[in-house]
Amino acid sequence: MTRNLAAFLPEGLRGSSSALREAASASGPLGLYLHLPFCIDRCTYCSFVTTRDDSLKPATVAGLHDGIAAWGGILERPPVDTLYFGGGTPSLLSMGELASITCGIREAFDLTGLREASLEANPGTVDLAWLQSARRAGWDRLSLGVQCLDDGLLKRLGRIHDSTEALRIMALAQEAGFTRLSADLMVGIPGQRLDAVLEDAKRLITAGANHLSIYMLDLDKACPLKAEVESGRLALPSEDEVADVFEALQERLPGWGLFPYEISNFGAPGQESLHNLRYWERRPYLGLGPSAASHLGRWRWTESGVIAAWAEGRGVADLQELDAAEILAEIPMLGLRLHRGVDWAALRGLALQSGLLPLAEAWETRLKELAGPGLTEWTGDRVRLTPKGMLTSNAILSMFV
Repeated sequence: MTRNLAAFLPEGLRGSSSALREAASASGPLGLYLHLPFCIDRCTYCSFVTTRDDSLKPATVAGLHDGIAAWGGILERPPVDTLYFGGGTPSLLSMGELASITCGIREAFDLTGLREASLEANPGTVDLAWLQSARRAGWDRLSLGVQCLDDGLLKRLGRIHDSTEALRIMALAQEAGFTRLSADLMVGIPGQRLDAVLEDAKRLITAGANHLSIYMLDLDKACPLKAEVESGRLALPSEDEVADVFEALQERLPGWGLFPYEISNFGAPGQESLHNLRYWERRPYLGLGPSAASHLGRWRWTESGVIAAWAEGRGVADLQELDAAEILAEIPMLGLRLHRGVDWAALRGLALQSGLLPLAEAWETRLKELAGPGLTEWTGDRVRLTPKGMLTSNAILSMFV
């Protein structure tokens, strides 16, 4: 290891190793997220922390190795029950690099209770040998960035694969032994026939996907596709058209074997993303890599998004210490994204302990008012958003911000 343990702690937490260990031991097994910020090309809609500069890759991979070892030491080999390797494009790692990182995780963390190990892959970057190697290393859930099965739209999005390749890699993943197979599907692409989203979903399920993540194209931040739309050269589908597609997906996907469990995620029974569920359930996670986020106890921090600085150990993490009101607000803000909703009796109990019962009662009043227009549904002390409410979830969840 080239950096000392303290170098991986956010500046405001240096000297707090024992408090972090106590928080980790009190909150159950951790989730571990790794971020590899490298891509062959940058998609036209992308505003994530990624780069095409391969010269930074050796130092970044070394930094991941060091961070894994450091945090295993800081937290004294804590139990981890979900792994997630995202990006960027983790499938740009060589078989040897992926195996070495996986071995480092097993040495630094207790994986005896591991329930899921998820790996993101771009269909244009893998072959059967790589998939077999990843499966042998212990990765058991593959998430493929398909986006759509229209070759013209894939080109517009700047994707490096076509529809034939995406379906071929899905078949190879199953041949390699992946029985948990997820695909990303995007809605709202300029020029997209919205009924084609349903066709793509059915084709992916037929090809073996037992989980779909449905993403609405987000052009809030600067990217080439946003510039095309703002110039008038391309037009986005209307909000009503996109809402119609989400409603249709909610109606159709259960008939094809995939059931909604979160606003944008559908899975066959038992195929939900366990790692992502921990975010919405507000359970602890540790993130390593440029821009990776962590949540442990009352602390939340995000690693530097400057890739070179992070790789060289110069990055400064953005640290936040949550107060009691912020902790309470996150429970419904995240939990209402789930189809099962929030146990409001439990939330009221926590609010009472924290001296925040009036705040919880104000939220409760508002959520009960939203039941009138059919946006929320109460079953005893449990509240959830209805399918109609999920279409306007951003506005509803803003009450907790």
